[in-house]
Amino acid sequence: MTGSRRTITALASIVGLALVLAACASKTAGSTGPTGSASSTGSAGVTVKAMTVGLLGTGLVNSDGRTLYVLSADQGGKVTCAASPCTGFWPPLLVPAGSKPVAGSGVTASKLSTVKTPSGATQVMYNNWPLYMYSGDSGSGQTNGQGIKSFGGVWHPIAPSGAPIVGGSSTAPSSSQSGTGY
Repeated sequence: MTGSRRTITALASIVGLALVLAACASKTAGSTGPTGSASSTGSAGVTVKAMTVGLLGTGLVNSDGRTLYVLSADQGGKVTCAASPCTGFWPPLLVPAGSKPVAGSGVTASKLSTVKTPSGATQVMYNNWPLYMYSGDSGSGQTNGQGIKSFGGVWHPIAPSGAPIVGGSSTAPSSSQSGTGY
């Protein structure tokens, strides 16, 4: 196989992966699992709670224990990660229409709110930061998205105080994050 043919094959594989991730991210707001957009707690909506995340200390997670992230470009409550491929890698934490997020253990209820995304979905916010999960986190408390620069900003878990957690190490070796700028 020639070099250009390999390059085309590799690019086609990457595009295919991005499409699969985008399809997974577009599941209904009540879906669960590693790539679902939210975990539902019934008609009340989505629960956000605090727990230890990776090596970073205490951060916010969804009801499945998946670390919640903020994008530096979203400062001030604007949603900039609103379409594929961004939402394929960083699924937004969504609530069903008419629902409100629920403050779990360690979370200040007055800091929880929602914002309408450009697509019309209702995304959970904390301290005026839209919340996302990372497709590279496969389990509870992982922080593989810590410090990734992509989609116009830098991604960080968010602390119960409402501030991004910018220091520290993720649960993944730094070498596994190289080349993940998407």
